[in-house]
Amino acid sequence: MMPATRTLANATLACTLALAALPGLSQTAPVPAPKAPAPKAPAQTAPAPKAPTQTAPIVAPVPSLAATPATPFNRGIVLLDPAHGGLDSGSRISDSILEKDVTLNLAFKLRSLLSARGFTVIMTRDSDAATPPGATNPLTLDDRAGTANRAHPVACLLLHATAAGSGVHLYSSELDPTPGEPLANPWLTAQAPWVTQSERLQKQLGLALTRASIPLVNSRASVRPVDSLTCPALVVELAPQGGDTGTLNDSGYQQRVAEAIAAALVFWKGQAQQPARLDQPPVVTTTPPPAPGAKP
Repeated sequence: MMPATRTLANATLACTLALAALPGLSQTAPVPAPKAPAPKAPAQTAPAPKAPTQTAPIVAPVPSLAATPATPFNRGIVLLDPAHGGLDSGSRISDSILEKDVTLNLAFKLRSLLSARGFTVIMTRDSDAATPPGATNPLTLDDRAGTANRAHPVACLLLHATAAGSGVHLYSSELDPTPGEPLANPWLTAQAPWVTQSERLQKQLGLALTRASIPLVNSRASVRPVDSLTCPALVVELAPQGGDTGTLNDSGYQQRVAEAIAAALVFWKGQAQQPARLDQPPVVTTTPPPAPGAKP
């Protein structure tokens, strides 16, 4: 190649390269810029377990001794229950002496003496009939107990008479004493919370009768309706003086017995105490409720 020709060719090549370097004039396709990666969806994770729903604690009542007193009794009231009456004559002491008459006469003497000492005396009957005014049926034993329990007396005396033995027989309930009176007191064992007080009353009456030189027998017997009474309660059974059953109708003998009992009740009025009341406070159990959907 001639030198001039080589020089021209070199110049042409240089121009071509220069033009190729100018923007937009390159014959080479532009290299696309790398695309940014698409954002990935967040990974699916298991939801955190929910805390169990808080529910109210389970409350269960249990008996407990509380300081709540029982229904207040009336220290100025004495209840007398002359046993039997009407068609129910009770024991036939002799051909001319019936138990229902002896108990009513003793009740009248007690009422007179107690009223003179400031007591209000309630009698379940004050005549031979054992039918309340306006009623057609005679008093049942439960009726007599209901009359006593509504009055809340400081003492309930169930009066009886017998031809056996002598003097006065005092009986308290055979129920075992309980530490307090429940809110729901079963009828046939209602006396149980009061047994301790009844035994103290028995002791007071026994001391007074002994001082009056009246023979005494202390015992326990669940003579109805004593077990259903909610007060200090005793069965007072009058027996003959000595071995003569005729003395049961003797007014002087009955008066001596009544005076001894009345004197004891005056003292008892200030000594009697009520049993505690058994309340039902709530007790919270610690067992949690089952989780939702859990199988039992």
